[in-house]
Amino acid sequence: MKNKSFWIALNMVDGIGSITYQKLVTHFGNPEKVFSVPKKELMEVDGIREKTANSIKSFRLEEEIKDELNRIEKTGVNILTINDNEYPSSLKTIYDPPPILYVKGTIIENDTIAVAVIGSRSPTTYGKLVTEKISMELSERGVTIISGLARGIDSIAHKSAIAGGGRTIAVLGCGLNVIYPPENFKLMDEIISHGAVISEFPMSARPDKMNFPQRNRIISGLSLGTLIVEAAEKSGSLITARHAIEQGREVFAIPGSINSPKSRGTNRLIKSGAKLVEGAEDIIDEFPSDVRSFLKSPEKEIKEDYNLVGDEKHIFSLIDTESRHIDTIVEQSNLPVSVVSGILVKLELKGLVRQFSGKMFIRS
Repeated sequence: MKNKSFWIALNMVDGIGSITYQKLVTHFGNPEKVFSVPKKELMEVDGIREKTANSIKSFRLEEEIKDELNRIEKTGVNILTINDNEYPSSLKTIYDPPPILYVKGTIIENDTIAVAVIGSRSPTTYGKLVTEKISMELSERGVTIISGLARGIDSIAHKSAIAGGGRTIAVLGCGLNVIYPPENFKLMDEIISHGAVISEFPMSARPDKMNFPQRNRIISGLSLGTLIVEAAEKSGSLITARHAIEQGREVFAIPGSINSPKSRGTNRLIKSGAKLVEGAEDIIDEFPSDVRSFLKSPEKEIKEDYNLVGDEKHIFSLIDTESRHIDTIVEQSNLPVSVVSGILVKLELKGLVRQFSGKMFIRS
């Protein structure tokens, strides 16, 4: 790790992004020399102004590196530079790859077969179910799911990938010492056990608003394509879609109701040329043939006999893939609410229906 200390240090200097970092290393040969040359030589590099040169020369190198290396060691984080063989090959091909990655967990060769799944932080029931279904189907086929650990679609995508027995990678807009959102601390541990959590930001970097559009290029860059499930007209997910297009990656979108504000962004993407997706196969069809050959075969659906009788069959027939309120089910069944409630509990226990907030029910 000490051999990478100057790589880490240069990444910590204020005002140095991935493009500036690349210019400096290309000009001087390595990060260590960047810190040793006079200010005048720094300013001879294209794009390096006095403010940036001053930030480099005033950087408390020994102190900052010591503290950062301690944080890295205590947290069990691995550092990958862009020169390392383990650095994701797909990221090396984008315009502005992060010079270093903080990694907790493992990144393996098969993670090159990956799809980003992103969307609204407050999805509808439809968005939640679609995310679960497609993320799990892709995971079962051996596709790694990439997302951003945010609330909503991101979290559901990660959880569904794990439930599908596959791998998932979360790209953070903060340092790996910072869990954001805080309620995802358990999910973060699960992701580490089934893939990796990564960031280009120093260990204790806060989740500043400006970090998230920046990290989105990594989400799309790690993936063969990006699926947007639900997105409003000004959603941050559309930034990721733009990155994907610029990087030569596929863009996929889930169609939504014309009356839903959370589908306006995705519907607009489809009108602009994104592929409309109804299932995992719509995504897999766009993979190169050599990639498809590595995927697992889809599991055949196994029909089970749940031994539903009488009113159970009747109630189950009234529930479909559109969420339905219990009052509607009671009204259509012509049964007492107590009977309907009891049957719904039984159907939930059998895994046939799911209940959402507001006494809304849907088929699993």
